[in-house]
Amino acid sequence: MIKINLLPTKKKPPKKVIDLQQQLLLALLVLILLGMGIGYFWMKQNNRIESLTKEQGEAEARVRAQDNLLKEVKNVEEERAKVNEKIAVIERLKKNQEGPVRLLDEISTTLPPNVNILSMTENNNTVNLDGEAFTNEDVVRFVDNLKNSKLLAGVFLIETVQGKRDGYDIYKYKLQFFYKGL
Repeated sequence: MIKINLLPTKKKPPKKVIDLQQQLLLALLVLILLGMGIGYFWMKQNNRIESLTKEQGEAEARVRAQDNLLKEVKNVEEERAKVNEKIAVIERLKKNQEGPVRLLDEISTTLPPNVNILSMTENNNTVNLDGEAFTNEDVVRFVDNLKNSKLLAGVFLIETVQGKRDGYDIYKYKLQFFYKGL
């Protein structure tokens, strides 16, 4: 005979619990993968930060080196300016030295015999001469020679005065002219 058990038997768990376990397992797997992805992303960003920090340090070192070079260039430029200024002063001194020498040379070449220069003053290229000569013609010849000079202009005889010195007749003269230079 066949026996039929009509009493309730143990029930099998519903499928929902198995589905819930699968979903929890899937969620856990997703969380693990997400954690690994975040960890990988974090390590990658950390490495990038380290490399950028290293590049920044190298760039700052290059900037410091270039700043030092810039300071050296500025120092060289300052030294160059000082040297150029000194050269300009030397050239100006040479030029200024040349003027009085040329003036005295021009006066001495135009000075006839028997004419003496007692004093000479120069102010802003205006020259005043005081002197003596034995004859008035010597004074006139001296004035004419000065007028013919290419370096002198505006030769003007201010006065001549006849006098005596050691029993000789002499003529004292004063004249003025402008030194043009070249």
